[in-house]
Amino acid sequence: MAVDFVLTGYTPGDRAEACALQDPLLRGGPEGNGSYLDWKYHENPYLDGRYVVLARTPGGELAGMVGVFGSGWEVDGQRFVLPCLTDTIVAPEHRNGPVFHAMVDEVLARLRRDNVPWLLDFGDQGTVPAMLIRGWQQVGPWGQAVLNRPAGHGFRGPWSALPDARGTRSGVTITAATAPDVEAMAAVAAALPGDGRVRVARTASYFGWRAGNPLAKYYYLLARSETGAVEGYLVAHRSGVDTDDGPTPTTVVDCEASSDDVQADLVRLAAETLPGTRFLLWTRDLPDPVLKELAGLGAEFVEPTGRPTRDRPLPSLLIRATGAQTVPAALADLVKPDSWDFRGVSGRGWR
Repeated sequence: MAVDFVLTGYTPGDRAEACALQDPLLRGGPEGNGSYLDWKYHENPYLDGRYVVLARTPGGELAGMVGVFGSGWEVDGQRFVLPCLTDTIVAPEHRNGPVFHAMVDEVLARLRRDNVPWLLDFGDQGTVPAMLIRGWQQVGPWGQAVLNRPAGHGFRGPWSALPDARGTRSGVTITAATAPDVEAMAAVAAALPGDGRVRVARTASYFGWRAGNPLAKYYYLLARSETGAVEGYLVAHRSGVDTDDGPTPTTVVDCEASSDDVQADLVRLAAETLPGTRFLLWTRDLPDPVLKELAGLGAEFVEPTGRPTRDRPLPSLLIRATGAQTVPAALADLVKPDSWDFRGVSGRGWR
């Protein structure tokens, strides 16, 4: 017999139950999961948790949760906030039923009511077929580069103690840090001209917020010229609940620079020194010098085959029109792959 789920928003009173439900995904325990949910939905610089939806059975049991957080984007100087689906989970006894789609439909209804035109999802590609049937459109998939390394790879001291290095292509000095220089990094991103495509708006507040993820471990590299000016940066991510040699990949989630050679030097040093048995980054918009450095290091380049089952592990973007009455002209063609600029964002930048 079908269950009529009760759909609600997320309140402080739901926190403990939500932490328990999310633990198979987050693995942070009650304290870690709670801190993560607070960070994701209440400290986000773009959006509060108004679009998070919970599903309960008539008896009050928490059956599922769909998270929605804000992500900032820019097009030639115009900035927009786009909501992104994340942290979606359904209790085991209610999987393969209607609850997931019921929660997403409720999110779409709330966004449509508020005249928000699009909902994004960079999530689990295993859900792609079912979501396409329900009106989502796929941007991608696109390729990625993967380096497989033995256990124990990389610099094993405190990351901030990594010796300074000089870029072989650019001559810049590259230093490591465990915290972002948010102003310098934002200045690098802001100095790069737009080209009419949509790209992540890397602001100081964004960098500061992302660094606060309590379930993540971040590694930062900064490239400086002889005058001390910051010429580029790289941000890499590992799960904070995994060991250095555990199954979580080390992912370059953001890398921008004043030149392709500086970017290539940053990526090479990251690949040589970061821990993790798998090192990966998106390749869709990477410049040739970066690709050549990765090839020289022995990276495997995994490109789309056109066969959904083979391409499932590759990154892609799902996008859903909400039915809002108005759509800004700059956001009208987001379903086209060439509308998106992923040159610097080599992985999900909010991770």
